[in-house]
Amino acid sequence: MTSTAHYAVPHGALGDIAFTTYLYYREARHVDATSADFAAWLAALPAACRAHAEARGLASSRSITDFKRFLLEKRGHSLTEFLAARLAPDVLAFWQGLPDENE
Repeated sequence: MTSTAHYAVPHGALGDIAFTTYLYYREARHVDATSADFAAWLAALPAACRAHAEARGLASSRSITDFKRFLLEKRGHSLTEFLAARLAPDVLAFWQGLPDENE
C-alpha cells in the first residue's frame, strides 16, 4: 500500500478521487459486454490472472474493476479524461502524481 504522507494532499482530494473513480466504474453497467470483449480482455491478461478470470466466466467477471475499465476504454471512455472533467485541477494533478501500483 502506498502512503500519501510524502505528497501534498489537497483538502478533500482522496474522497473526491475515490467518489469520482466510483462513478467512472459505475458507467460500465451501461455497457453490454460481449463474449468477444471477454476473449480480448482474457488475451491481454497475464497467464495466472487469465486462468482465474476465465474460470469465473463473463457474467461474474463484470464485477472485476479491470474488466470494467477494459470495457469502458475499449469504447473510448478514458478514466483520465473522466477524472479530468470532474476533479479540481490540483486534485487531478495530485492523482496523476501518485505512483502506479507497479512502481
